[in-house]
Amino acid sequence: MKSIGIVTNNKSSVASFIKKNLEDIFKNIIKINNYYISDFKDDYIIKDDIVLFMTKEKSFQCEKNILNKENIIVIERTLKGSEIYKIFTLPKNTKVLVVNDDRETTLEMASSLHHIGVNDLELIPYEEDKNYEDIKIAVTPDEEKYVPDYINTIINVGNRHIDISTFLKIMNKLNIEDKNVSERLIKYSDNLINLNAGIKENYKELFVKRQELDMVLNISKEGVLLINNEEIIVFCNNAFKNIFNIYEDVKGKKIDSVLDTNIVDAFRCESLKDEILEYRGKKINANKQVVQSLSENIGFCFNLQEVTYIKQLEQNLSKKLRNKGLIAKYNFDYIKTCSIRMKECISLARKIASSDLTALIIGESGTGKELLAQSIHNASPRAKQPFVAINCAALPENLLESELFGYEGGSFTGALKEGKIGLFEQANNGTIFLDEIGDMPLPLQARILRVLQERQVMRIGSQSVIDINVRVISATNRKLMEMVQQGKFREDLFYRLNVLPINIPPLRERKDDIISTMKDFIIRKELKISDEVKNILLNYRWPGNVRELQNVSAYIELMSDGTVNLDNLPFYILNKSMDFEKEFQIINNKCSLNNTVEIIKIIEEKNYLNEGVGRKNIEVILKERYISVTEAEVRRILTILNRLNLVTSSVGRKGSEITVKGKKFIEWVKNRND
Repeated sequence: MKSIGIVTNNKSSVASFIKKNLEDIFKNIIKINNYYISDFKDDYIIKDDIVLFMTKEKSFQCEKNILNKENIIVIERTLKGSEIYKIFTLPKNTKVLVVNDDRETTLEMASSLHHIGVNDLELIPYEEDKNYEDIKIAVTPDEEKYVPDYINTIINVGNRHIDISTFLKIMNKLNIEDKNVSERLIKYSDNLINLNAGIKENYKELFVKRQELDMVLNISKEGVLLINNEEIIVFCNNAFKNIFNIYEDVKGKKIDSVLDTNIVDAFRCESLKDEILEYRGKKINANKQVVQSLSENIGFCFNLQEVTYIKQLEQNLSKKLRNKGLIAKYNFDYIKTCSIRMKECISLARKIASSDLTALIIGESGTGKELLAQSIHNASPRAKQPFVAINCAALPENLLESELFGYEGGSFTGALKEGKIGLFEQANNGTIFLDEIGDMPLPLQARILRVLQERQVMRIGSQSVIDINVRVISATNRKLMEMVQQGKFREDLFYRLNVLPINIPPLRERKDDIISTMKDFIIRKELKISDEVKNILLNYRWPGNVRELQNVSAYIELMSDGTVNLDNLPFYILNKSMDFEKEFQIINNKCSLNNTVEIIKIIEEKNYLNEGVGRKNIEVILKERYISVTEAEVRRILTILNRLNLVTSSVGRKGSEITVKGKKFIEWVKNRND
């Protein structure tokens, strides 16, 4: 078996590294031996077929120890492309200290760097007895221990590999024509810079990558400008050219020869963050960032957007949010009120809107808690972001959890294969409205507490957390403090939710709004509301609040002609609202209550048969029932009943008719007696 000898000064990591390079290519074909000059004696002879030296000087020094001098080869070494390209990012004329294990190898390293095309930097070979504190960067082939402590940045390019040209010389001298060796050599050389070709061998690949990067940046609607420290344009995309009406290639030109003075002056500012610049009638949003390489500033990058384009993006976002239903439709202008208490409530809500703290809206069912929540969102800095609402009482616990937090695909039976995003994530940067929070199950309350504390959510079936930026507005018609004392609601969650509390007064406590709000709900503006109806409505307790008032408004608009009378009201309002104590006392003081009630019943019975009834008929029917009442007494009772609007009497065959109020009076008397 043929052999190769490697001669180095002494046993070192470099000697082992070179041997491994050779073994990787010539394994099982050539024997590799290491020799160390420190061990040589005058009669020491190396008999290997090929003898490798690190430098020419060493080969001349050891010629007497080599049997076949014509087979001496001085190793040429190169670097990995992935490591050496770090050096090419440094600014032009940067001072770089080159450090190796001794003076000779340091010079060789510096020469190698020049050889592969590192010509724009000031390479300074390291000498042990000199001070280099003005230099911040050092480059070394895996010999960091020799780099002075005061150097800030070390570029370790790793041990230099045997260049492919050296392998070709060895193969030529030893007449090696082995397919496996050739394949290994091609694979070996893929990541190395060929000393004979420098970096030109990689030009095609770099060119293709540059084309791809240019294509991606030119697709962007955002203007991008990159300049170096000398204010020379390194790159600008098509969007940048369109913004500044540039129609030529400006790469390599100074910015002051391309852009207006006011823009150049703005670009020279130390900091630009969402600054609005004006350019020939355009308003441009500008941001500036420093570009660094290995802790050194090499230039600046500018991101620019026309304000009209930003507005278009906002419009598109609003449209998408509307399509998804993630938008608040109402604002404070929708809330009409004459009530002082309600005006105070709205004023407080406006103040709450300017804050980003968690808010709790307390109010009975139907008072407009979601309307107020949407108004707060639309008056807040998050108005352009999503508004997501969920009723915590409307869903079972397991479904509510998956809706709020989302889940990973296949995390439970029936789960979508691709998973599902939760409402907290959908509301990111916006507002989530948790309605009926008092009805949320206790286990879920703990998870909501963690979201409020950490601003993070974890999907069901996932092990990773997702950061969110969301404002939480909750609402309830429950008495949460009492629930806390009863152990039905977490105390710590209550105090997390109750940062900015706001209480909506019920409709019965703001009577000024009842009639005016009803008129707003009624479409037929010519419809009149009688005083009797107004009195009933104002004294009704409205347990369903504004929602119930809206329903009643729709009912009476359908049932009424020109004027809303008592018989146009829903029966349950009349049953609950009418108090006849006043009418009862008047009748009881001026005539017989029993006779009066009996007369009203006679009129009601006849009306039921679609028959009218006059005074004489009433007197006859009373006598048949063995009730003795004179015609004058009947006339006096009918007059009182007409005045109290319990019956209406007219001349002619129509006679007297019972009113809705009269019917309710009979029921009231009956219930009172019972």
